[in-house]
Amino acid sequence: MRPDNWLHHLGGALLVLVLSLGTTWWLWQFETRNAEIDQRARMDASVQAFANRVEQRMRAQEQVLRGVQGLFSAGAPVGREAFARYVDALQLGADMAGMVGLGWAPLLNAAQMPELEAMMRSQGYLNYETTPPGSRPQYAPLVQLEPSVEPDKRMLGQDLMANADYRAALERARDSGASAITAKLTRPLEGGAGARVGFVMFLPVYHLGAPTATVEERRANLLGWVVAPCRMDAWMAGLPGLGTHAGGVRIFDGVELSNQSLLFDSTPTHLPKVQGSADTLEYLQVAGRTWTLAMAEQADVPDSPAHNKAQMIARNGMFLSGVLALLAWVLLSDRARTVIMATQMTTELRETKEHFELIFDSSPDGMVITQQADGLVVDINKGFTAMTGYERGDVVSISIGALPIWKSADDRRRYRKELAEHQFCENLEVALVTKTGNTIVGILSAQPATFKGVACFVGVVRDITGRKAIEDRMAHMAQHDTLTGLPNRALFDDRLKQAIVQANRNRGRLALLYVDLDHFKPVNDTLGHAVGDVLLKAVAQRMHDSVRASDTVARIGGDEFVVLLPTVHDGSDALAVAEKIRHALNQSFEVVAGKMVHISSSTGVAIYPDHGKDEIALSKNADMAMYRSKQQGRNQVVLFAPLAPVDPAAAAI
Repeated sequence: MRPDNWLHHLGGALLVLVLSLGTTWWLWQFETRNAEIDQRARMDASVQAFANRVEQRMRAQEQVLRGVQGLFSAGAPVGREAFARYVDALQLGADMAGMVGLGWAPLLNAAQMPELEAMMRSQGYLNYETTPPGSRPQYAPLVQLEPSVEPDKRMLGQDLMANADYRAALERARDSGASAITAKLTRPLEGGAGARVGFVMFLPVYHLGAPTATVEERRANLLGWVVAPCRMDAWMAGLPGLGTHAGGVRIFDGVELSNQSLLFDSTPTHLPKVQGSADTLEYLQVAGRTWTLAMAEQADVPDSPAHNKAQMIARNGMFLSGVLALLAWVLLSDRARTVIMATQMTTELRETKEHFELIFDSSPDGMVITQQADGLVVDINKGFTAMTGYERGDVVSISIGALPIWKSADDRRRYRKELAEHQFCENLEVALVTKTGNTIVGILSAQPATFKGVACFVGVVRDITGRKAIEDRMAHMAQHDTLTGLPNRALFDDRLKQAIVQANRNRGRLALLYVDLDHFKPVNDTLGHAVGDVLLKAVAQRMHDSVRASDTVARIGGDEFVVLLPTVHDGSDALAVAEKIRHALNQSFEVVAGKMVHISSSTGVAIYPDHGKDEIALSKNADMAMYRSKQQGRNQVVLFAPLAPVDPAAAAI
């Protein structure tokens, strides 16, 4: 054999090898990408669900502070004993794990400080003094922290305005009218030897009846702040689902991932202190600050079906590539053995064809081959039949666009547009209809190929209906109360904001009802929490049956419910609905066979825009009206009306 012929034959064999390996690499990449997409989808859903739980915990804590805010905003002065009894009655327990306590810090000037110190000493705090010492324009001394324990008394007298970290959060809460938390603190309010890393939440309290529509008005009418120091380790330990994330969870203050900004690490002995390349990040807006949630991804299990399938494609593809390259070398290098090698090649090709037909027929994914020229279906595999119910005779020689499998014409147009513009389609999510009329969700990909000498497209569709159902269920759980199925606070707040925007655009009115159950705690204490849960479900059903389909009933905690009436003519419409709900709840409930219980409800009603221009003011006034209903003997509906102003200095103390 001449050297130039030898090189020519070798080049041809290498070309065959490269093309075969390229095809194998493409198939391996395709399957690997599908496995990565599945893994990423699972990880994204997991981190989103955990982020929702963190946000819900923060909103629940904020709601506790709003209860204290309502106490100070009710109009009557709040003494130390009354404040202590109120905090004790909250029975925070495990639901508010990590909260050191609830405190009060009034806003005072230099002239008011001697009177405050004298009053504190007269109440038994003989060593009380404001720290750090010095003259400042404004002070925010911590005058009470409940529940009161001996180590916490050392915190009293701290001027929170004198600390830069506290002052930034105090001013942000004051100017926004909403809750605000500090940056990462290593010892929140120096709360004992056990406190390591945490934060402090503040919620402003304004003078009763004073305007708070602008930043200037909020600054001028500030009474003080409700204070809640929190320990991050205990705060996260009480979070549901924390122990289920084997990869580990970390939370950073801000967007910088560093040891200095690390707030929490679920597995500090096993995870690095900086971001790994496989971390999934989610940015949370919590009480005016940005937290970064980092969740370490877990590598795919080596013996998982997706891993094994990709490995099988790689092994078989390399083997077949080697066989084809060897055949090319033999055919090109020895003309004398052409007939023999042609026979061998035919045998090999037949075996190769049978092998690929076996893969085609045994694939669990649906596969369909269509002609590029006219879109007519050439063949389908058993996976397509199992997935859609259509047999080969039902679809062959019919245009892919004319098949009744498309639930949406938009999906069909997108698929054909992708093929027309790019000659391939990759990971297109579509809704398909089976022969029996069921709807499935699939991921559709297609690549060009030659089938029996005709240019075709090979389409592969993977059924992800189960995965989509899980994602939808997780989204529903994030926005609905798990016990009653009613919207939770997050979904209700979103609907309230949208209703206010719509009412403002139409110059209409809406009503917000705060409903609190009377005598619910004795049911829980005497009959047990299981019976209490049955009662809450029955209450939710009766409230839902008492309103229109366009209205929203939500459970915001314990035995507290809210009702949104997006369109009302005036207050009488809202009161009529509230009375209907009250009468429905006054009827007896059969919580167990033969066991009847009787409860009532106290309802507060606020009308937009008469009683508030935004959701914060409207919610605050509806809650205040409900509180007045409680004070007036319960089992009543009270429409919000402003109280007469009280002495600001007395309310501050």
